[in-house]
Amino acid sequence: MFSQPAVFVDIETNGGNGPKGRIIEVGLIRVEDGEVVQEYKSLVNPGTGVPVWIERLTGIRNSDLMGAPYFEDIAEELRDILDGAIFVAHNVRFDYSFFRSHFAALGHDYKPKLFCTVRMSRGMYPEHKGHSLEKIINRHNIAVEDRHRAYDDARAIYEFTKLAIAEKGHDAFLANAVLQMKTKTLPPNLDESKFAHLPTGAGIYIFEAEDGTPLYVGKSVNIRTRVMSHFSNDTKVAKEMKISQRSFNVSFEQTDTEVEALLLESAKIKELQPTFNRLLRRKTTQSVLLKKYDDHGYLTIMIENRDLSDATDLGNIYGVYTTRMKAKAALESLTKTYQLCPKLMGMEKAKTYCFRYQLGLCKGACGGEELPHSYNERAEFALDRSKIAAWPFQSKIAVKINERKSLIVDQWVIEGVMHHEFEPTLERLASGFDIDTYKILRAYLRKNPGNVTPLTE
Repeated sequence: MFSQPAVFVDIETNGGNGPKGRIIEVGLIRVEDGEVVQEYKSLVNPGTGVPVWIERLTGIRNSDLMGAPYFEDIAEELRDILDGAIFVAHNVRFDYSFFRSHFAALGHDYKPKLFCTVRMSRGMYPEHKGHSLEKIINRHNIAVEDRHRAYDDARAIYEFTKLAIAEKGHDAFLANAVLQMKTKTLPPNLDESKFAHLPTGAGIYIFEAEDGTPLYVGKSVNIRTRVMSHFSNDTKVAKEMKISQRSFNVSFEQTDTEVEALLLESAKIKELQPTFNRLLRRKTTQSVLLKKYDDHGYLTIMIENRDLSDATDLGNIYGVYTTRMKAKAALESLTKTYQLCPKLMGMEKAKTYCFRYQLGLCKGACGGEELPHSYNERAEFALDRSKIAAWPFQSKIAVKINERKSLIVDQWVIEGVMHHEFEPTLERLASGFDIDTYKILRAYLRKNPGNVTPLTE
């Protein structure tokens, strides 16, 4: 098959990801010069219980694993079988990620050559759509005694590899192997040609599932390099492995500059709501810290849920958070650090002095001991970093982002794009205030103050 030994591998796991992911069964078949020279199978005690759905899928019960060896007990034997061999598996980077992490925990850096039978099936049988092991077994009538058991599935991919060579020819198999060695970090379900067309300039990229559902939106000044970096980390980072295993397509949109990529990424995440982008997802309402003054002139804070796209009092918003719990946590931290009054911060109800005054942690603003101007000055300082900055211009502005294009901005809202090529044209945008756009614009204006031109009506 190969010019060197190969080990066909399959594992069953406890269903966990990252550090919680553990092997519960291994099956290995070592092949040299086209002949099976060694076979191995064993249950593996993961050190924790496995969920019911894993028991149902594999038939491996927690009671079966209690007396099984731990991975460290069989590690030396596994290393001997794997020594000097190509690591072959279905979705190989998934299986390899477990071996890599388990060996790494024992101080062994395991880095074999990898060969994926999903990519082999996709490359040698392009006429078929599905390339899961289940579909391959059914399509090619491969005899399997016990599906979802490690040794039986390892035997299935070995038999499929022999069948592929017999049906498609050894030259086609070797060509596929050479391609895989050159592009070893690519995920199993993405066509290599997709990567050949990725640009090296700025823009965004979108990983998509088999049905076209957006999985992840990212941005970069070099789209191709950034996309490839996701897959080079998939055996170490659980999130990257999930994206890799579920991606069937990658699309992209190019931009002229990095700031455009940042803005486009933010907008696309809110539009598409991709599975693995959580931080920039647009919520209809967000929890904000709203500044007011009480009857005695003291600054107070209330937590309100608001849709900021229609907000007109942005100068009174002193923090924006995705949940009320996060807003409370931020307020609590500031109150402790700067000895603010929890009563005035809306965190405690009291008729006179707050409870922290009795502990010496409040300077008495709640009872009138600390004067309003002194308390308010400290509160403003504490909240300064999280508040939405007042619009620093007397009018709307044009923000130059390159020689061909400027953004028209007013009150931190992008109202349109001015195209300078040929006859200047204005492309108007209908968008309200967005906290992520605000952060991007503010950072860009700080770095590029010379790119601002005030506009008059």
